[in-house]
Amino acid sequence: MKHIAMYTDSKDLQEVAILISEANALADVGHKVTIISHVKYKNVRNLKPNVSIKYLEPEGVLGLFSIAINFNSLLKCFSIWYKYKAGNLYTLVTKGLKLAQVLKALNIEHIHFGFKETMYPVSLASAACVGASISNFYNGSSRGKLSKWISETCNLSLLELEKYKPSKEQNAFVLKRGLDLSQYKTAIKNKSSVKLIFVGNIVEGAGLENLLKALAALPSRAEIQLDIIGSGPIKKKLVNDLIRLRLNQRVHFLGDKSRKWLLQNLPKYNAMITPYDSDNAIPDVQNINYIKEAMACSLPILTSNITTCDELTSLGTGMRCPPGSVDALKNMLLAFLKLGPYNQHLLGENARKYAEKHYNVKHQARALSQYIQAL
Repeated sequence: MKHIAMYTDSKDLQEVAILISEANALADVGHKVTIISHVKYKNVRNLKPNVSIKYLEPEGVLGLFSIAINFNSLLKCFSIWYKYKAGNLYTLVTKGLKLAQVLKALNIEHIHFGFKETMYPVSLASAACVGASISNFYNGSSRGKLSKWISETCNLSLLELEKYKPSKEQNAFVLKRGLDLSQYKTAIKNKSSVKLIFVGNIVEGAGLENLLKALAALPSRAEIQLDIIGSGPIKKKLVNDLIRLRLNQRVHFLGDKSRKWLLQNLPKYNAMITPYDSDNAIPDVQNINYIKEAMACSLPILTSNITTCDELTSLGTGMRCPPGSVDALKNMLLAFLKLGPYNQHLLGENARKYAEKHYNVKHQARALSQYIQAL
């Protein structure tokens, strides 16, 4: 089985947690996995015996000379930079050669990374230097030259959504990122009142403006509360809207929360709500993984009737309404409230079963291993 490097510079603890789950699952399949990062993470626990973490220190000019002994490697880095206009040449060469040095020292045969534009040139350069294959998770946020470059050079692109798949690209496969489902607990809610949670970036397109208007339009007897987790450029505007709409007792902005807080508190809510205005908002809201985690905690998903949500959820895992409509949102909230605790619980059970079937990291790792072994 190939020794796999999972390369990241993410500071997002949720992203790192999912990466560790994927590494552990690949180790269970039989791979040796090394997580390579420029960021030092604190209190990393529960790594499988075949999983390790290697931290990369920044390289200065002297460091560049010490690792650029192989002229062919230096030439490969330069040719990639020249052909694809890949950002800063110095950054590409120093980071690319340093990563290549680590790959060679550890006998790593494949490098895999979660998509981030600034990481791809370095990953490609290092892989080219040592003859390793390369794969990535692509979230559809890039278009044009970069997307074309990836399709030309990446051995394997894994897509979160079918809608991101280019029709002519043969090395791209849809593979939903999975979760370690053992981490997610469930809880029975038997109160008639409903407590909703939104988690994600507070941006235009998330549908939060319409959601506040829908909540304000509810009858006073409707016992629905909303907690909003996250931050973003329109948060201040929404807080002002909250005051103007007199929703102080019903809606609470809790700011960014730790991963530990989310794992402990998600099960206490009746549902997650994420009323996107359109499919185009998905990359900016950045909450697909939170939706999966909510489903793993047996939370129904209240969302918009858009293509992305057709892929992420099913009709039995929550409720949907047309995007961009205050009246539709209000009617969906009233319909969910009318279900009562028992039927809300059934939707939550369906959500958990859906997560077990579609978002199990063990299933994902077996498929990913087969793809990588075939390269």
